[in-house]
Amino acid sequence: MKNIKFIGVLGAILLALVYSCSDNFLQDTKTDGLTGPTVYSSESTAIAALTGVYDGFQAGSQGDPGFPNEFNIKGIFRMANNVTLDWQDSGSDTEYDRLDVNPDGDVPTKMWPILYRTIGRANDVLVNIQPAIDAGNIDADLGSRLIGEALVLRAIAYQYLGGTFGGVPLMLDPLDDAFKPRDTQDAVFQQIVTDMTDAVTRLPWSYSEEKGRTTRGTAYAVLGNAHMWLGQYGEAVTAFEAIETGGVTSLEENYLDIHALANPNGKESLFEIQWAANGDLGWNRNDEVSIWQLFSMPTDITGGGGFAGLPRKDLYDSFEAGDLRRQATVLAPGEEHPDPLINIIDYDGVDINTVGTVAEPWTGNNPADRTGYWGVKGWRDPTIQGWGKAVIFGGQNHIWIRYGEVLLSLAESALKDGQTAKAQAAFDRVRNRAWGGTAPAKTVSMDNILDEYRHEIGGEFSLWPVIRRSGEATSYMQRVKGVTIPSGHELLPLPNNALAINENLKQNDGY
Repeated sequence: MKNIKFIGVLGAILLALVYSCSDNFLQDTKTDGLTGPTVYSSESTAIAALTGVYDGFQAGSQGDPGFPNEFNIKGIFRMANNVTLDWQDSGSDTEYDRLDVNPDGDVPTKMWPILYRTIGRANDVLVNIQPAIDAGNIDADLGSRLIGEALVLRAIAYQYLGGTFGGVPLMLDPLDDAFKPRDTQDAVFQQIVTDMTDAVTRLPWSYSEEKGRTTRGTAYAVLGNAHMWLGQYGEAVTAFEAIETGGVTSLEENYLDIHALANPNGKESLFEIQWAANGDLGWNRNDEVSIWQLFSMPTDITGGGGFAGLPRKDLYDSFEAGDLRRQATVLAPGEEHPDPLINIIDYDGVDINTVGTVAEPWTGNNPADRTGYWGVKGWRDPTIQGWGKAVIFGGQNHIWIRYGEVLLSLAESALKDGQTAKAQAAFDRVRNRAWGGTAPAKTVSMDNILDEYRHEIGGEFSLWPVIRRSGEATSYMQRVKGVTIPSGHELLPLPNNALAINENLKQNDGY
């Protein structure tokens, strides 16, 4: 399988010219001939420009604080999981425990600028591709597909912004006013509906070689999600049901296989961030590598990292007996890793094959900071050794949209649209897979659907926006965690640095 390479030589050169760098010696001093018609003068350069949009979601250390792809872990992952209080970081976690996220903290300060940078790149593609088609520089079919891909990538960025912050400025053209006030949340998701209605007509269901590109199935998933945010549940059902008609998307039979290292871009995946092979901390490292595993593994093995994505005991205890998702999501003290590729005893300095023991849980000598429970989904590559060792970063992809979540969204939409039998059928498909056959019977209801979201996509990249989208985040947190969300804090705060730059932005209530 030949995965799409999100930074090739041509793409890197093109992006350096178009978007510049923070280091003066890397800047091209002769840019008078660098215009839209020049950049989009051939199919190869147009594809390279679109590559830059995909690269925005990788958000390596090119001008951003931190290690490669910290954005995905400290921004998207923490937003999706820590806010639910099922997951925590090591050290002080009071901003999440108080449900009072710091406007200067990692989540807002990484998500806002990086997603808007990605949107800016998408807008550049969208305004230039059609003129290039009209000029005969790009084949019409290819150009239409590139437009569809850019529309979906922009929509995914807005999906996260709208789901996290509420209303945000809609920037749809490179010449839009950079100091716009916020548009409404409904306006954001209505724009996504408009764009995805267009995109589904342009994109193929699959690619024979370049796995990882957005597809018609991706567009339908984003479209259905936007309809749900707008309360258009019948339309959401229609969008979600269209996905399987393409014949390439379905549930993995084995839940553990979803995040398997040997299963990138599997049949359940609808959009995932692509990463390169393993790398180290050298100056010439490839920034297109993932640090998720180092952040997820026990520090008792790695000697460092292990400070993001730590599941809590009450999440482990909340799984029903026989639910196979628990062992594929959370490891408790004294348990073996479920992936046959990983034998814990094979790591240097380890003499047991479990994550600590019940009597002596692995907490990295910081029992006040760590739970002793460890996440499985980000720990699937046996070659990653740990901090200060030969292999630190890895190539395991990050799945942002997959069909298990879509089926639960279909169940929720159908239930709210009065299509109870359809809701029950979708709900049962997810649960039956979780039991490896037939799950104990459970009647579909909103409380039960929310519990299934928790166990199906916890420890991934979308849980909190899905809970907030339901309109029941406050009651959910009271029922599941016994905590009351402070007024306005279902939304996260806009970053203070964005407010300082644009005085027309207003902070969310309660911050």
